[in-house]
Amino acid sequence: MLPADDVVRAVVAGERRIVVVDVEATCWTKGVFSRKKETIEIGAVRLLLDRPESKWPEFQTFVRPRRQPRLSSFCRELTGITQENVDTAPAFPEALRMFLEWAQPLEQVVLATWSRYDFWQLDLDLEAHGLPKLTIPFLDVKKLAGRIIGTRSFEETARALDPDGSATTRHRAIADAHRTARILNRLIRPLRGDGP
Repeated sequence: MLPADDVVRAVVAGERRIVVVDVEATCWTKGVFSRKKETIEIGAVRLLLDRPESKWPEFQTFVRPRRQPRLSSFCRELTGITQENVDTAPAFPEALRMFLEWAQPLEQVVLATWSRYDFWQLDLDLEAHGLPKLTIPFLDVKKLAGRIIGTRSFEETARALDPDGSATTRHRAIADAHRTARILNRLIRPLRGDGP
């Protein structure tokens, strides 16, 4: 992993592109960090610093869980993801392949997520399927936001940096990826000399 300052510098200099990724996983009322969780949705946005959000390319796929294929009622209600969405979806290895193909060229990519959670979840799935860990540089947007505007929750940071996004659907990968990308865009703009 490259230090966050090096990643941000490479992005601002145009040497790397940011792909903001968010995952949703199987869930229950307890066990947020359970190692039994499996990814059920991958959403990503390519943050193009010189274009409006409506021009940011996006990727979304549901993922079929293997170990616990039935979604809990808590998970269905929290995410709005249906059993049919995941039953007809590709398994994790295929979904990941599709995402990585979309994100190409990987040697120029920085993966950004709101926190380490999404990367942790991807690592769980990679391990469960006997796949190697991702070696793509990673940027923790929550840590970056904490350094720039102080430590806050996702909601507090979103209200401060993305006030128009408060009506956005939560716990859906593509919506959360867009929201994180908007926050990151606001954090990086002053570093590029674009103002607040």
